[in-house]
Amino acid sequence: METIETTDLGRFASGASQGKLTSSDIMYLEMVELEDPSYTRSRALLLMNSQRKGDAQATKRFLDQLMQLPENQYNPVYLTEYARYYVNKGDYARSLDLAQKAERYWARLPSDVVYAKKAEIYEIQAASWQGRFYKSGEDLELLENAIRSWEKYRTHVATQSRGDLTKKADTELAELAAMRARMQ
Repeated sequence: METIETTDLGRFASGASQGKLTSSDIMYLEMVELEDPSYTRSRALLLMNSQRKGDAQATKRFLDQLMQLPENQYNPVYLTEYARYYVNKGDYARSLDLAQKAERYWARLPSDVVYAKKAEIYEIQAASWQGRFYKSGEDLELLENAIRSWEKYRTHVATQSRGDLTKKADTELAELAAMRARMQ
């Protein structure tokens, strides 16, 4: 197959961002081969489309395909998306591992998305610890990790005066603090 120019894929961006790629669009993008320089872009568009449509199976498939390239295995954007997939599936240990890896590589992010991606990473970490705590029943160490993670998230989102996100953190922290009080 001939190499596809990344600019040729730009025509799919609007449809992908709305979850409205046609079956022929999807087939065209899936035909981009691993060795093609446009492979990552094609899979990112397919991923975006599947996420907007709420298709978890396709989301997982395109995340797996993105991770076939070594450079994507250290991309905090894709790692965050993978972590979000697993937290939504209730696989909190895997989600936490991926979110922590994304945090290690956050410096690779363009400066205009650092705040938002770090907020996502911290939220996923907090939700992962909280999920692990809920699954455990009464593991106080997991509860403390969840509280610390939500505090880290709250501190980060407060730097941009995001009252909605701060309120979310405060709600989770109040619930966890009440649980801690009952357990002690």
